[in-house]
Amino acid sequence: MTVIDLLEKGQFAERADHLGKMMLERLRQELKIIPGVVSIRGKGLMFGIELNRECSELVKLALAERLLINVTAGNVIRLLPPLIITDDEAEQITAIVCKLVRQFLQG
Repeated sequence: MTVIDLLEKGQFAERADHLGKMMLERLRQELKIIPGVVSIRGKGLMFGIELNRECSELVKLALAERLLINVTAGNVIRLLPPLIITDDEAEQITAIVCKLVRQFLQG
């Protein structure tokens, strides 16, 4: 019950919705014109960036940037930032992911 109370008082759902919309918009703005990006989708703080090719090597590239990502189905980058993420951290994540996707698809 304490966890539920903290989640309600902390307004994590509202914050996740707000940050999720902000991050999704940034990802779409930065990546929609990049050839090879099939779709960019999100719900709250869960995001998927589908590419037109296998991209599991992006996991290692992201780790080198100190960012943990997951690749599912071989070609979908999955991002699951924590509910306690700050605005600055959200900006850093989107900037790093956009840079890595651009480098991967163009190089």
